Amino acid sequence: MGNIAVFFNALARGAITLVLTLYLQGPTMDLSPLEAGIYLTPLSVSLAVLGPISGRLSDKYGQRFFAVLGLAVSIVGFALLTQIGYSSTFEELLIPLIFSGAGMGIFASPNRASIMNSVPAHRRGIASGISTTLNNVGQTLSLGLSFAIMGQRVPKEYLLDIFSGIGTQSNYWVSDFIDSMHEIFMLSIGFLIIALIASSLRLKD
Repeated sequence: MGNIAVFFNALARGAITLVLTLYLQGPTMDLSPLEAGIYLTPLSVSLAVLGPISGRLSDKYGQRFFAVLGLAVSIVGFALLTQIGYSSTFEELLIPLIFSGAGMGIFASPNRASIMNSVPAHRRGIASGISTTLNNVGQTLSLGLSFAIMGQRVPKEYLLDIFSGIGTQSNYWVSDFIDSMHEIFMLSIGFLIIALIASSLRLKD
């Protein structure tokens, strides 16, 4: 159950940084790479702060609750991201990114601990390798799914403009690009719900 949660969590959030970077540096926001990075710092900071705290608390009170809590917090963050429009201020993105990063931070440590605790000590290298592989596969598939969704919504020539940073002010394709972002985040919520169910069904803490 822990590994299933790892896979679907990675599938949900593997492309979030890429998608938001394209959004922040796209034609409606037109931020520089440095400015886009600053906008995304709450995602990393909240993850870094909550990860160790969640790890310590889950060691004391059990892993299942914190793993489920982390996924629930992530769902809230992605639900808020489905509401972003053509442009957003730093303040408007702050709460969604804090929830998304905090959710990952709360989830990761207790889930990994539960996986390691479910096998004998001499099998922990194998368990860690399997978990890491599932995480990497989920993130890679997340990128592929995101590109596929954007490719269905936005004409190829406009996608190339987005990826190259050229951009255009055509309302037609910008609207489709924003819609594709919302679709990606909604799909991510579905994957996170599967991960949450898997975490809640684990047989032992």
